[in-house]
Amino acid sequence: MSVHSMEFGAGYEERQPVVLLLDTSASMGRPEEHPRIDELNDALTRWFDGVRAQERLRTRVEVCLITFDSAVRVHDPGLGRLIPVGEADADRLFVPVDSMRPPTLRAEGLTRLTDAVETALELARARYRTLQRQRVPARRPFLWVLTDGAPSDAEGRPLDAAALAGTAGRVRQGEERREWVFQVIGVRGADLPMLRVLAPKATSPLENLDFGRILDLLFQSTDDSSPDQDADLIHQQVNDRAARLARMERLESDLR
Repeated sequence: MSVHSMEFGAGYEERQPVVLLLDTSASMGRPEEHPRIDELNDALTRWFDGVRAQERLRTRVEVCLITFDSAVRVHDPGLGRLIPVGEADADRLFVPVDSMRPPTLRAEGLTRLTDAVETALELARARYRTLQRQRVPARRPFLWVLTDGAPSDAEGRPLDAAALAGTAGRVRQGEERREWVFQVIGVRGADLPMLRVLAPKATSPLENLDFGRILDLLFQSTDDSSPDQDADLIHQQVNDRAARLARMERLESDLR
């Protein structure tokens, strides 16, 4: 089946584009005995296999998957693999959530987060405009970053606040124009102060949470949001939900 022939189930009311930006830098290959990248691969496979039982997601949500390490790649569902962003066709990259077959991710290289975010903004804007041009009812795209590190430049040097300012400004400007909602999940050693430069009100620390539960959080939060809600209110709701999940995880860990 070609990507263009993939269709949503009957009765959907609107489309909800979601862009997943996944950190695949070398730090995700640690610890050696139980790499985080293996956990993430397992969680992605299980989560997308299980989404068919979630009717509201199955009939509304379309997903684009981006990875970032020393390079930024996007998943082409038709080819079934990650490709360089320069080869990507935006309209081929968003597929119904229950049609997503995530690729096997490998951990290597640096953390080119800002390049990935700039790519995601362009793809989200292009997809939203395409849906509007086709007169398909559509909500603002949600962009979700999952990272365990800190943004770096092409030589691996950590970026400072000044280097993030341009991307942060474009993220915020798009939110104010209701072009998208942008949220960051920082896990297991992520540089939270620097991530909060990029997304001051939209960075949630989930230090030790299972990746499957994080996927539940982000898709439930996407589904529960109202089309006319202000982005800051959505961020607060996500952060509150993330904090509750973190507390539950700590309680469960204490009981084990």
